[in-house]
Amino acid sequence: MNNDITVSILMPAYNHEKYISQAIESVLAQKTSYPYELLIHDDCSTDSTLAIAQNYATKHPDKIKIFTEEENQGLLKSYKRLIEQSNGKYLAILESDDYWLDKNKLQIQIDFLENNPDYGIVAGDIITIDDEGNEIKKGGFNSDKASTDFWYTKLLGLSGFEGACAIIFRRDLFNTYCNINDYIDLGFKTFDQPTWLSISYHSKCKVIPKILAAYRHTSTSLSNNVYFEKHMDFIFNIIEIEKYIIKKYGLCGITQDEYNDRIAFIVMGKALKFHKIDLFCKYAKRLKPISIKQKFMRYFPHLYYWQFIIRH
Repeated sequence: MNNDITVSILMPAYNHEKYISQAIESVLAQKTSYPYELLIHDDCSTDSTLAIAQNYATKHPDKIKIFTEEENQGLLKSYKRLIEQSNGKYLAILESDDYWLDKNKLQIQIDFLENNPDYGIVAGDIITIDDEGNEIKKGGFNSDKASTDFWYTKLLGLSGFEGACAIIFRRDLFNTYCNINDYIDLGFKTFDQPTWLSISYHSKCKVIPKILAAYRHTSTSLSNNVYFEKHMDFIFNIIEIEKYIIKKYGLCGITQDEYNDRIAFIVMGKALKFHKIDLFCKYAKRLKPISIKQKFMRYFPHLYYWQFIIRH
C-alpha cells in the first residue's frame, strides 16, 4: 500500500460516455492538502466511456488509474477490484454518472475524519438530477438521520439514503467489518446499504450540512426503475441485505414488529405508486397497527387503497 495516499476515489463505470467527463473533471478540480488517487473500473462499456477515461489518465498519470475487464463483471465485482487496487486511508465513491459540486469536498470531509477518530463515515448533502442534469430535488438526507450520529437503526427498514457520491468512509473499518465476497456470493445489487449498515453499527457517522455532490437519477437506475418488476426486485434485494446484516448485529433497539412495519410501509408505498392492489393488501395485513389510520389500513386494505387512488 502507498501510505502517501490519503483518499482513494472509487469510480465504477459502464456506458456513461455522456457523463464521465463531468465526473472526472469534478475530481480533478478538488483543492486538497492531501494526496488522492482516482481509480476507474470500466466494466466492458460498449460506448466510448473507456476511451474518454483513458484520455484523462494519459494527461494525469499521477492521479488516475484505469482498470478494465474482458467480460462484464457487474457492479459489486467492480467495487471489489477497485478496493483491492486502492491505496487510501479513506475511500470515497463517485460513480461515473454523478459528480462533485464543491471543490473543497474532499478537504472538508477528510479534515473532519482526521480530527474525529470515533467517526467512520462522513457525508455531505446532495442535489438529485435527471438524465439531462436538471435538478429534481435538493437534499438527500432527511432530518431524522442528520440529527444523530448513530445511523444503524435509522438505516434499517429500507431507510437507506441516496447519494453515496457525497460520502467518505474509513478503509480500516471496511476491511474489518465488511465482506464484499459475501455481498457478491449472496447476489447483493448494491454496495451502499450493507457497507453503511456494517460501519455505522461500529462507529459514529456525521452529516455535514452542505451540498457537496450531484446524484443522477436516470430512468434505468436500479433504485428508480420505471419498470415495476425491476424496481421491486431491487427493493426485495435490499430486504435480503438487511436480513444478512440483522443476523450479524441484531435490531439494536427496535423491535421486530417495528422493523416489520417499516418494511410493510415501504412496500405498500411502492404498491400505491404502481397501482398494485394485491401487493398493497398483502403487506397491509402484516401491520401491527397503533394509530387509527394504521388500523384502517390493516383491517380495510381494499377500502384504503381505493380511496387513496381516487384522491391522488
